Amino acid sequence: MYNLILVDDEEFILEQLNAVFDWRGLGYNVVGCFSEAAAALAYIKNNDVDALLTDIRLGRDTGHELALSARAAKPEIEIILISAFSEFEYARSAIRLNIHDYLVKPVTYAAVADCFGALKKKLDERKIERVPEKTKMTENYQIALARRYIEEHIADDVSLEDVAAHVFMNRIYFSRFFKKHTGMHFIAYITELRIEKAIALLKDPHNKASEISLGVGYHSKQHFYKLFKQHTGRTPVEYRNEVLSIADRGEKQGQSAI
Repeated sequence: MYNLILVDDEEFILEQLNAVFDWRGLGYNVVGCFSEAAAALAYIKNNDVDALLTDIRLGRDTGHELALSARAAKPEIEIILISAFSEFEYARSAIRLNIHDYLVKPVTYAAVADCFGALKKKLDERKIERVPEKTKMTENYQIALARRYIEEHIADDVSLEDVAAHVFMNRIYFSRFFKKHTGMHFIAYITELRIEKAIALLKDPHNKASEISLGVGYHSKQHFYKLFKQHTGRTPVEYRNEVLSIADRGEKQGQSAI
């Protein structure tokens, strides 16, 4: 069901619009009937409304003005205008508003059925198109949560089960999900992240290799050294000495330039 509101400044016509047509059968839930543009606009701003059916004449206001304000508040709202005037100028104004359709009084059941049937098809297609978008947004949010959790617990014995539980997935599904979105298996990702953090910590000569090992989640110094060399081609000590040597040469060159 799509939420629809009806607007006409003549109470009798408004009641007829609501009562005569089988809106639910057409796929719509009439969530509000309004005789004033201001009240209709206030409702649109604060509620979910998919479609607006309004008379083009609303006392001091016009359906055009309401349509413009409604579109500004809810850009995707669909609008149908009704008027007793079938002049081209009104139709041309409606086209400029990019409304869905324009109905001329007296409105027949067939015209309403055709108009709102076509609109429902349009809304259905839009909903189908949005499913992949929403799925992608949800997945991006979940992978961001997983990454953040891993980073916050990189010094702990963080496991696949821990992260999967954090994002409310079972272990097997999360393993495939993580590989899909990162391009890496979970263990490989954890190892790479830990080595990157270790490299950053090694640049500070005050950080001991044994402390760095614990700080990135490795309780075995030997295991840490082994993984570090596999990824960098050097032991942590060799890497630090190389970094400090490069930094020292840079500093001396800077001093000699002065």
